[in-house]
Amino acid sequence: MSNQTPSTPRRTSPHPSAELVALRRVQRRVGAIAFFAVAIHGVLGLIVVAHVVKGEDRGSDAVLLLVMSGVFAVVTYVVVRVILAARLWAPAWIALSLVPTAIGFVWVL
Repeated sequence: MSNQTPSTPRRTSPHPSAELVALRRVQRRVGAIAFFAVAIHGVLGLIVVAHVVKGEDRGSDAVLLLVMSGVFAVVTYVVVRVILAARLWAPAWIALSLVPTAIGFVWVL
């Protein structure tokens, strides 16, 4: 006779190591999304400050802030890719990370 009765279902989960791999993937994705959500505020904040500085007739400082925004966007991209354990070279994602800065250049200048 079996120790399991009809009222206790048999566990049919995948191998525990497969569960740990899936859990690790979810943890990486949540961490990357959390980091991105915080870091994008820095990119957008630099663009807004550049707009304010441009209004004070300090155009060179505004350009410097926009360049800093671009650098911060690329650093954000790299950190998110490292958190996800993905390859760093992805031209489409690099271009996408610079879209806020490009829009900032059009808006400010």
